[in-house]
Amino acid sequence: MAYLPFAPLPVQAPPPGGAAGFAVAPEPRQLIGFAAADPADTRRQLAGLVAALRSAEMHATELLDDFPASYHGDYAEMLAALADIDLDAVSPAAPDPVTAGGAVLAFEQAVADFCTDLALGDRRHTQGYVTAGGAEGLLVGLRAGRDALPGAPLYVSAAVHHAARCHADQLGMDVVEVPHGADGTMDTEALRLLTAERPGGAVVLATLAGAAAEGADDDLAAIRAAAAPAGPVHVHVDAGDTGLLAPFSPLPLAWDLRDGADSLSLTAHRLLGLPVPCGVVLVGTARTKASRGRGTTPNPLAVALLWAALRDRGYDGLRALVHECYDTAGYAADHLAEAGYRPTRAGRGLTLRFPRPAAAVCTRWRLDTDGPHARLTVLPPLTRATVDALCRDLGSGTAPPAGPSHRPVPGGSRTAAVAASQRDG
Repeated sequence: MAYLPFAPLPVQAPPPGGAAGFAVAPEPRQLIGFAAADPADTRRQLAGLVAALRSAEMHATELLDDFPASYHGDYAEMLAALADIDLDAVSPAAPDPVTAGGAVLAFEQAVADFCTDLALGDRRHTQGYVTAGGAEGLLVGLRAGRDALPGAPLYVSAAVHHAARCHADQLGMDVVEVPHGADGTMDTEALRLLTAERPGGAVVLATLAGAAAEGADDDLAAIRAAAAPAGPVHVHVDAGDTGLLAPFSPLPLAWDLRDGADSLSLTAHRLLGLPVPCGVVLVGTARTKASRGRGTTPNPLAVALLWAALRDRGYDGLRALVHECYDTAGYAADHLAEAGYRPTRAGRGLTLRFPRPAAAVCTRWRLDTDGPHARLTVLPPLTRATVDALCRDLGSGTAPPAGPSHRPVPGGSRTAAVAASQRDG
């Protein structure tokens, strides 16, 4: 059968072993064809989609709203204000269009400066950007390594970010996979042998165990020492959501620009409860300059949300938020043990792994499951009160009907919501 562009494809059977992932055939009325569609019909279909999504949420009473690392805080007013921003079309009524369009850059620089200080870098020599998440930050860091050491291969372990190999292919970098130990960290002795076979420099991707992950952190000093015989070394640290936790963690961690990272990337939306993925990438080496992962213009929405979340807290508030996470994690560990579940702690101590409870409890609390085990990651908006409710469910073996929604009310006070997310329940 010939393929006809802009026409519906015949329904295909799912591949052996299961359904076809996210492949859902659109209805004929949803197709995008050669001719322009009726705008009124397009709006009607969008309204129907929104109604269906709202209905699904209203009827999902068995699900907990404020599950770990979920969006919390009211950003409705800011989102509305940013809805029509387009840096390529600055209003001619603005007194200085260049300054108006560049205002986002000033907010972005404030975020980069704050994160540079957290990572113990030197603002005079460190460049930073707000990213759309971990994958973009990783791309910028690897590009900085490639530009600093042209032709050098990228050394990775199996625990790296899923996008690392795709980025390396896009950047024209050879990938050398390094064996890892039982805890998931890079085997530095194997790295020494592999880099010795390819002199001329090395770009090494180091990873930190995330708040929701099990495993350990790569040893930056050991990695740099192992790769040094090959020549110059560029180490990029994929810090993930550990990047904002590490400066305040009670567990010692060598991860920052002073500890040996030439560049690093972190994500911020999980800890701060932002409605869009975002993060920061920093390049602190004089050998190369950072360049954005996606064009030259920052995302004003991500910049504004991240700037506001950090400014609302400041250094002291961020430290208090992280300490509260650890306090709640300790509280959860004690109370899960009292309930007979004997948890073990992973993910920098913020993830609790315990015997898998009833399916209804896992569903309501959106617990990650792995065979006979379940995992709870203690990130906002979880509080001690939330832990108490979980333990009651564990004790009953079933999930009682959910209470009122805890989602923010549009138009409410964002600052008050942020403060509420930090309060102990």
